[in-house]
Amino acid sequence: MKKRFVLKKQLIFFASLFAVFLHPTMAEAPEEPLIVNLEKAMQLARELNPTLTIAEMEIERANAGVNIARGRFLPNVSISGMYTRNIKTPVIFLPPGSPFGDVLEIGSDNSYMATLVAGMPVFNPALNASLRAAVAERALAGETLRASHIELEYFVHSAYYDVLLAKESARVMRQSLDKAIETITLVENLTRQGLASEFELIRARVQAENLRPTLLQAENGYLMAANFLKALIGLEADREIVVTGTLAELSEKTFAGFNILQAERGLQNNTELVRIDLQRNLLEIQARNIRATGLPSVALSSNYNFQTEANDFRFADYRWVNTFSAGLRFTIPLFGGFTIRNQARQLDLMGRQLELQRDYLEQNLNIQLGNLLNTMKVAKEKSNTAQATVTMAERGFQIAQVRYTTGQGTLMEVNDSELALTQSRFNLIQAEHELLKALAEYQRFIGEKRI
Repeated sequence: MKKRFVLKKQLIFFASLFAVFLHPTMAEAPEEPLIVNLEKAMQLARELNPTLTIAEMEIERANAGVNIARGRFLPNVSISGMYTRNIKTPVIFLPPGSPFGDVLEIGSDNSYMATLVAGMPVFNPALNASLRAAVAERALAGETLRASHIELEYFVHSAYYDVLLAKESARVMRQSLDKAIETITLVENLTRQGLASEFELIRARVQAENLRPTLLQAENGYLMAANFLKALIGLEADREIVVTGTLAELSEKTFAGFNILQAERGLQNNTELVRIDLQRNLLEIQARNIRATGLPSVALSSNYNFQTEANDFRFADYRWVNTFSAGLRFTIPLFGGFTIRNQARQLDLMGRQLELQRDYLEQNLNIQLGNLLNTMKVAKEKSNTAQATVTMAERGFQIAQVRYTTGQGTLMEVNDSELALTQSRFNLIQAEHELLKALAEYQRFIGEKRI
C-alpha cells in the first residue's frame, strides 16, 4: 500500500513537470507591451522622472527655512546643571587689619548649580529681514518646481513627436518598398508577355533593393527615438512600448482651438524671466537684511538659578537657594570695519547685473517667440500644401502605372511618380512634426502647462 502511494506521488510530480515544459507560459507569462499615448507618457513622466521629485524636495527645504526663520522669534529656553568639586577652597583677600585676617576662605568642597535661561527678541530688524528672505527663497523654489513641470512637458512632447516622426518615416519607406515590389511584379508579368525588356526588370529590382537599407535605417531610428522616450519618462530600456497616434491626428487636435495670428505674445509667465525677477527680489531682501544687522536690537532675557554648597554628600541636609532675574538687553552696533556697507553694495551690484541680464534676455526671447510663431505659420501652410500634393502624387502614380501597363508610358515614369509620392509623404509628416514641435516650444516660452 505504501509503495502504491509513493508511486502515485512520483507520477503526479512528473506529470506536473511535463506540463510545465509543454506550456512554458504557465511558468512565466510574457509581459504585455505598454500602450503609450501622449497623455500616458506625461502621466508616467510625472510619476517616474526624478526631476519633479528633486524640485518638490527643494520646496520642502525652503519651507523648513521659513520655519527656521519664524522659530527665531519664539522664546529660546535652555537648562543647564553644574557640579564643582573644590580641591582647594577658593579664597578672597581682605584689607590689612581685618578681624578675619588677610585671607578668607569661602565656599565649600562641593558646589551644585542648576540654571534655567530664557530669552526672546523684542525688536530685531535683522530677524524680520531674514524671514522675508526665507519667504522669497520659498517663492523661488516654487517657481523652480513650475519650471520643472513646464520643461518636462516640453521634453516629453518633443520626444513623443520625434517617435511619431520616426515611426511614420518608417511607414512611408515601407509603403515605398511595397510599391516598388508591386512594380517588380508588374514588370515581370509584362516581361513574360514580351511587353517589357530584361533591362526594365533589372532596373525595377534594383530600385526596390535600394530602398531596403533606407527602411532598415528608418526602423532603427524609430527604436532609438522610442528608447529615448522611455528613458525620459522613467521606463526600463527593455520595457516594450507601443506608441499610438499620428502626427496628423495630434496636429488636428492641438490646433483645433489655436489661432496662430492671435496667439499670446506676452512673456510675463516665462519661467526664465520670472526666476530672474524672484532672484533680484531675493537679493534686494538680502541687502536689507545685511543693513539691518547694523541697526539696534532689543531682547528680553531671564535667568533662574537653583544652587547649594556643602562639604559632605548628605543631600537631605542641603540647603538649596534659588535666585531669579529678568531684564532687557540692548545692542547698538557702532563700528564693523565698513563690512556691512560693502556687503550690501555687493548685493546691490548683483541685483543690477540681474536687471541688465533680464532686459537682454527679454529682448532675445521676444525675437525667438516671433520666429516660433512664423515657423508655425509656415509649417501650417506647408502641411496644407503637402496634403494636397500627396493626393496628387497618389493619383499621378496610379496614372503612371496604367500608362506603363498599356504601353503608353515608361518604367522611368513609374519610378519618378513613385519617388515623387514618397517625397510628398515625407514633406507632409515633416511639416506636421515641425508644426507640433514649434507649438511645444511656444508653450514652453510663454510658460503654460499643457497636459
